[in-house]
Amino acid sequence: MAHDKEPFPAHLNSRWLHYFSQALDAGSIRTASDRLDVEPSVISRQIRQLEQALGVTLVERHGRGVRATEAGGILLDFYRERDVAEQTLLGQLAELDGLQRGHISLAISEGYSDRLMSGVMNDFCARHPQLTVEMNLANVNDVVRQVYEGQAHIGIAYAPRLTPGIESVVSVHQPLCAIVHPGHPLTRLPQPLALDATLEWPLGLVGHGYGIRQLIDAAAIISKRHFHASLVSNSLATLKQYVSSGDGVTFIGRVALLHELRRGQLVALEIDHPVFQEAEAHVIVRRQRPLSPAAKQLLREIVDLWPFGERERVDW
Repeated sequence: MAHDKEPFPAHLNSRWLHYFSQALDAGSIRTASDRLDVEPSVISRQIRQLEQALGVTLVERHGRGVRATEAGGILLDFYRERDVAEQTLLGQLAELDGLQRGHISLAISEGYSDRLMSGVMNDFCARHPQLTVEMNLANVNDVVRQVYEGQAHIGIAYAPRLTPGIESVVSVHQPLCAIVHPGHPLTRLPQPLALDATLEWPLGLVGHGYGIRQLIDAAAIISKRHFHASLVSNSLATLKQYVSSGDGVTFIGRVALLHELRRGQLVALEIDHPVFQEAEAHVIVRRQRPLSPAAKQLLREIVDLWPFGERERVDW
């Protein structure tokens, strides 16, 4: 006996799609509700209405979280592509105003914020006061995710995993160094330091999900060493303070310590390990995503600035 199916909706409700994507991006209804400042029941109801309209199951629960079904994954990709297309359209329309209006979003690793602000952003924003530039600090995985999902036009990431769909516009060699105060006993040893020499001292480590920590974890596996952290923090500023007033050691790239190194407050020591020595920083965009004239101009200025380019080069 044949059953008539519900007609496929001519239009997808944007509210349904928004809550659906937010729930999957957050990994749980509860987390999405906190981010959006709405009740979890509201999000669940919107997703249920979307599933009823399409006649398929889009989300499945696991533990306290949610994940996309196969159909949900297809719809999520469609929604992200549509969002990027809409932003591209707005960017093309904005070309009529040149660089006078629009919105640019950046996601960057914390260590590059000071350099970017002093070298590019202050002047760029002053020259284009009608533009809105949003700059979000994030761990490396979130930088890549935000660029891929279209939330950020440009990303600056330290030691990222370049997934399909992400294009590295420029990369630069940026070794990971041991950071200590000027009077630390490690400063009296020849460089590059043996990795074991740094492990004899209390360690301050950045949390998981950051490019620095991924390098440290990789070095630990390759060298069969254990990095025991006395302090774990998601703030480079906190880690700098940790090593400035004691005999602790942390690991950060030089570019994140320009002010401290120039003032002689901290010292960066090279480490004799290939994982640390071969680390790179990347400026990334989403592959095949057209950028507005304003975003293109900002990208050019970022790529031209040291450490990615030669403008305002810093010699140690």
